[in-house]
Amino acid sequence: MDKISVQKIISLKNANKITMITAYDYVSGHIVNNSNAEMILVGDSLGTTTLGFDFTNSVKIEDIVRATESISRVGINKLLVSDMPYKTYETKNSALENASLLINSGADAVKLEGGREKSEIINYLVKNNIQVMGHIGIKPQSVNNISDYKIIGKNKEEQDNLLEDAKSIESSGVFSIVLELVDSKLSKRITKNLSIPTIGISSGKSTDGQVQVYNDLIGYSPKKLPKHAKVFDNLFEKAQKSINAFVEESKRNFK
Repeated sequence: MDKISVQKIISLKNANKITMITAYDYVSGHIVNNSNAEMILVGDSLGTTTLGFDFTNSVKIEDIVRATESISRVGINKLLVSDMPYKTYETKNSALENASLLINSGADAVKLEGGREKSEIINYLVKNNIQVMGHIGIKPQSVNNISDYKIIGKNKEEQDNLLEDAKSIESSGVFSIVLELVDSKLSKRITKNLSIPTIGISSGKSTDGQVQVYNDLIGYSPKKLPKHAKVFDNLFEKAQKSINAFVEESKRNFK
C-alpha cells in the first residue's frame, strides 16, 4: 500500500469518511497501521492512557518524541500525525523547534490546539514546510477538571467564535481540523463552510472523519472510559484474567 499523504487526506473530503486512531507505542502502531484507517495520531492522550496522568497537559515533548519514534519503526503507510504537547508552541520559534523534533522523529504532520490565537504560529509552521492539523472545540490541554468536558457550540456566541476559529486556522494553512465535543449542528455547519476535512470526536456524524483513542476502542484501561468513547471489546479484563491464570498455575505447580 502506498504511503498516505496530506494531499490524499484533503482529497477525501466529501468523497469518503476518514478515520484516525491514536497509537502510543510499537505494538499499537503496528495494529493501527494494519487497519484501514487513513491516519495515526500520536496523541498526547498518551498521558492519560499510558503514563497515568489525570490530564494531558502533563505530557512533555520528550514523551511524544519517544512514542513517535517507536511507532515510526513499524514502517507506517498511514499519515502519521503527532500532537504538540502543552506549552510547546507558545511562540513561533518554540513551535518550529518542537514541531521539527516531531517531524525528525518520523511524524508527517503535527497537531496543535487553538483557534484564531494560534493562526500566526500555524502560518509560520506551514511556511517552514511543517504540515499542521488544527484542533478546536474542547481543547484537552486547557482542561483541569472532568466537568469541563461538555458539548460546546449550542449558543450563538460560541457558534460564531468556533466558526471564526475554523475559518481563521484554515486560512493559516491547516490541512484538516479536529472538532472535539462540538454541537452536532455546528459541526455540520463548520464542515460545509470549509474546503478542508473536519475530523470529529463526539461532534456528530456530519464531519468528514472520526478520531478515537486506541485504548478506548479495545477497552484497555483501568479507568472509567469517557461517555463519547467507542468501545468494541474489553481487553483490560481479558489481560487481567490471563495474568491471574498464569499466577494461579505457577503457585499450583510449586512443590
